[in-house]
Amino acid sequence: MTISPWQDGHGGGRFVTGALSLALFIAHSTAYAQSSESDTIPRLESTECVTEALTELGADCYTFHGHENWDEPGDNRIQVPVAVIEPENGEADEIPVFFFPGGPGYSSLGLRDYMEQLRKDIGNRTLVTMDHRGFIHSEPALECPDYAAVSPYHNIIHTPAITSSLKPMERLEAITSEVEACYQKLTEEGIDVAHYNQYAVARDVDEIRQLLEYDVIEAFGSSTGSGTVLSFIQYHPDSIRAAILGWPWFNHLRNRPPVDEFYTAKQTFTDTLALCAAEDEACREMLPNWMLALDRARRTLDSRPYMVDVGGDTGDGETLYFDGAAFLDTLYLMLPGSYAELPSLLADIQAGDYARLEEFFIIDAYDPEPEAPNYALGYFLAHVCNDMGTNRPTREDSIAAVQTEPAILGFEPPWVCGWWGEDGAVPAEHNDPPVSDTPALAIHGQMDPCCGTRWSEHVRKTMPNLQYVEFQGLGHNPVNECRSTMITAFLDDPNEPVDDSCRNEVALEPWVIEPPQ
Repeated sequence: MTISPWQDGHGGGRFVTGALSLALFIAHSTAYAQSSESDTIPRLESTECVTEALTELGADCYTFHGHENWDEPGDNRIQVPVAVIEPENGEADEIPVFFFPGGPGYSSLGLRDYMEQLRKDIGNRTLVTMDHRGFIHSEPALECPDYAAVSPYHNIIHTPAITSSLKPMERLEAITSEVEACYQKLTEEGIDVAHYNQYAVARDVDEIRQLLEYDVIEAFGSSTGSGTVLSFIQYHPDSIRAAILGWPWFNHLRNRPPVDEFYTAKQTFTDTLALCAAEDEACREMLPNWMLALDRARRTLDSRPYMVDVGGDTGDGETLYFDGAAFLDTLYLMLPGSYAELPSLLADIQAGDYARLEEFFIIDAYDPEPEAPNYALGYFLAHVCNDMGTNRPTREDSIAAVQTEPAILGFEPPWVCGWWGEDGAVPAEHNDPPVSDTPALAIHGQMDPCCGTRWSEHVRKTMPNLQYVEFQGLGHNPVNECRSTMITAFLDDPNEPVDDSCRNEVALEPWVIEPPQ
């Protein structure tokens, strides 16, 4: 049935802040009753929870019904699962925290531990979480399961985009053909793919906010979800009090040429070696050329790639090829768990000793039929490409970039967007730098090559009330006590400087200094 927020048995945290006249109350109640009969859009219906985890957490679950195209409503509709989870003591702060999932396209609704961590982070506040449009529990779900076999983000390390050949153009074809096939599949299903982007998601969330009768919200974004939070701030500035930008990926910065973005990540690798050289004299002795060590190791692997046969026991064996580009791509994914061994790994490679590479490339985890069960991979591509708007690279742009730097094939996905069917339906100003006084706290991990503090340094130029912190020794989605302490304190008073004295509570791992034998 269709419900109004005051019919679900919850207390003051769910009501509109401030007094409502009786006339307005009655008028609004009547509107809800009519919406059930006339199938009015937008509307929110009380439904069963879409996952067992939400049921176990005692969530109140709903289905949101909206337009696929808000600007020109047509016959296409979207349905989004929404869950409202109250604090365990039932005495919530009046302003809820809306979680903006990342991935893009990654559903956390079935992961109880993940949601428990979010609840710990936000303290005594109501958590509102959802799958955004196009996610696996939404309708339509933008599913392209075949993309999992070629995507560097979902078939980690062993993707054909990195390991199927020593010829970059052959590797390029493996992934771009699936991108084209995904777009064709979705359009043949009648989905207007252009409307799956941050602009549309921000509108969905604001409609949900209104239907739940909240005056304003606080937003918590994860990775690409932090980019969606910025779009929410951009398009609905009066609907938000404060924002947590968790390990953020901001699309308006990712739209640079892919070679530029690759080299900024490579700087993180060099900075890691600089730490080792500065802290450990034995490290400097083993790698006196530490600023050149990455390039020298790459040249070694380009001239003599590491090759390994896998899957032979099942009759579908193949050879994986790891050249210098594959090494850098893998380091981009694995740095948080490999940084302490990186100096010795580079020294060994330069010496021609590849003994460490079997573990580094996780050969034991090879899977000939990879899946990405929590991902709607069609949404992943739609989000990445649509939010570029008219800033999408052409095929010629991306081919030239791969010829310049083959490691782009296993790096960030925007380079594939020349093979995506059309521009996203976003306003011309969609990729402008965000201009806002909204208080925000950005959280970064020191060993996160994806989303380091340079993002916040850039955004703070136009968002002066942004604070940011870097957690020592941690990577993407850093989890520690300091994170929860800081987020809760920030939400208590977003206009006060946060105490970041705990940011180094996780010690750096001891450097592995083992000179080649």
